[in-house]
Amino acid sequence: MGRAAAIATTTAVVALLGACVAAGKPTGTGACSQRDSVKTVFPAAKEIGFRHRSSVKFQEARSPIWPGRCVGWWTEYEHIANGVQVDYVDVGVTLYKTPKQALAALREPAFGPVRALSNGVKVRTATDGGSIASVMRNVMVSSTSSQLPVDAGGVPDFAGGPDVAASVQMKIHRRIHAAVLRLR
Repeated sequence: MGRAAAIATTTAVVALLGACVAAGKPTGTGACSQRDSVKTVFPAAKEIGFRHRSSVKFQEARSPIWPGRCVGWWTEYEHIANGVQVDYVDVGVTLYKTPKQALAALREPAFGPVRALSNGVKVRTATDGGSIASVMRNVMVSSTSSQLPVDAGGVPDFAGGPDVAASVQMKIHRRIHAAVLRLR
């Protein structure tokens, strides 16, 4: 390969990596080297009392985009009755370069005051009670839930109902926190 071709190839690779980083796509380098392994922290549905977990998907960055964001992944846990989803919890995991940057993302205005758990995790609950955000090391976990009540005949009421309990959401968060501790 000639010098011009080598320079062109190197330039193309650098441009591609730059585009991946700018778009939040996994590259597996530097402070964000856990981009792919953080995808594995989601527990199986049965471990947390749900019937189904969708596949883990790449999460595009959404506003506000906090500095230091490496990558985000998300999935959905659900219960199904009579072929209809009756309750679910959407769970996202976002990797940041540093714990300080993950804590900055925890400042989302829709959430209430910060609580510290005994293991050092910082947690905030949305003012409407349907969402929780937590930070373990440089990983932010967020969950949002909803529920369709089912009548005595098992028919879902599509008018909606209460959110999945915060204790159920926190069970998911705690499983993810434990998995984050095992990441290397």
